[in-house]
Amino acid sequence: MKKIIGLSLAAASLFAYQPDYKQIFLPTPAKTEAVKQVFAKDVRFILDEKVAMLDDNKKEIGTIFEGTQVKLLETKGDLSKVSVVGEVVGDKLAFSKDGEFIYLVSKSAKPEMSFWVKSSSLTSDKDAAFEGVEVFYYDSCTSCHAAHAPSEHALDEWDAYLGAMQMNAKITDEQKDRILRYMQAHSSNGAFK
Repeated sequence: MKKIIGLSLAAASLFAYQPDYKQIFLPTPAKTEAVKQVFAKDVRFILDEKVAMLDDNKKEIGTIFEGTQVKLLETKGDLSKVSVVGEVVGDKLAFSKDGEFIYLVSKSAKPEMSFWVKSSSLTSDKDAAFEGVEVFYYDSCTSCHAAHAPSEHALDEWDAYLGAMQMNAKITDEQKDRILRYMQAHSSNGAFK
């Protein structure tokens, strides 16, 4: 028994031994750092699921959706004036001319728009802006299968995938559109790729 234990310990020490030349000649693994995307000081993101867009007279002119990147122009009281740039598709402003990743809906949609929103509906943290819909996506789409990362597909592919799964996930058209905006924004060729 003592021989077996002695041999086992010797064998274990041989396998654990690392010659110095391996430490010298093998490449050192690259140091990895967490890289946080840095945005300009005036860049904000819509935090709430839907936010009313107001004109200079504080009249509602449309709806802007969570996660949309806007430029902060000024703040007065509890309102902030912001601007957004995109592609006009009917009464919508989108990331692409094919209507993917819808920013907002307004009867007066233009390629460049400025309007007022509640200051409390803005954040400088992109991840926080998408947190609610990200949780909703994973809750809705993991009951039957593993969730797909948004970057697995391109903008134009996500609409078809979500359309095919909508009935299985038991989500409304509005909920599907919310998830679609999130998936398209983070798709392989999306606004936040």
